[in-house]
Amino acid sequence: MGANAATSQKLPLSRIALAGVIAIVASVEVNVIIWWRGSMLVSPPADFMPLAGPGPTIIFTTFFLVSATIVYAIINAVSKNPVRVFTIVAVIALVVGLIPDIMMLIAPGSMPMGTPTVPAVLVLILMHFAAFAITMWVFTRWAPQR
Repeated sequence: MGANAATSQKLPLSRIALAGVIAIVASVEVNVIIWWRGSMLVSPPADFMPLAGPGPTIIFTTFFLVSATIVYAIINAVSKNPVRVFTIVAVIALVVGLIPDIMMLIAPGSMPMGTPTVPAVLVLILMHFAAFAITMWVFTRWAPQR
């Protein structure tokens, strides 16, 4: 069976759930490391809530990856090629997810989360890309493997 055939197969819900757990745990771990190292390197303002502690990183990463897992399960149920469709949806979600980070710099008053600085927002953007890369690998490479 070729690579395209393997990636277009539907996955059992148990495999999707396991992939979701792996994506969540790995992404939370990596994002907490990015938060920790990023906070040390850029010294974000104390009032900048997204980097005030590891809590927001853990909560938001978990919430959005639970959502990604549910979205994958839905796509898996209705699509002939869930990997391709999920990839498109995930790229769109990444771009949309970057909008609030960019808005913090353009119009900080529109998102009252403290004082954003360019380096602090870059740490947030790095977290988005890290979780995206991990999630994409888990759902498009690891999960379809049998």
